[in-house]
Amino acid sequence: MDRVADLFETEETRALLVDNLPAALALYPFSELARAVNRRDGGIPRGVQALGREFQRAGIAIHRARAADQHAQDDAVDLLTYVRSATDWWASTVDHDGPALVGAHLIDPCEAHLARGGASERDDAYAVLRALATLMQGRAGFRPQWILDVSPGL
Repeated sequence: MDRVADLFETEETRALLVDNLPAALALYPFSELARAVNRRDGGIPRGVQALGREFQRAGIAIHRARAADQHAQDDAVDLLTYVRSATDWWASTVDHDGPALVGAHLIDPCEAHLARGGASERDDAYAVLRALATLMQGRAGFRPQWILDVSPGL
């Protein structure tokens, strides 16, 4: 089961990853494509690599939150607002489109799953947003209860 694909794979997102990899990888599962764009040297735009890294982080976040039996909380709107604000800040500090890609292909779907998904989709989207918030926790408004450490393993 590729939970990251279940939540985030669209034709557009898959094409973005596949178009930056050798043709032989085109049929690989979505999470393997994300891993490949993050790990390949040369020729892959930094923004696409950043998106691949955050898809990997998303998978780890979902696994860790499920293993700890953690669920979406009532502060999901605040968490989403924080992550969007922190991503805007991130965009101001880099010279690539990674933050915009993460916003479009990871954060926007998380928002949709929080609003319209079933319990497991909400829980998983919340975990992904917690991982992003943890990564950018130096910004004002971060809440310690959002910490979800996913750094080991990336």
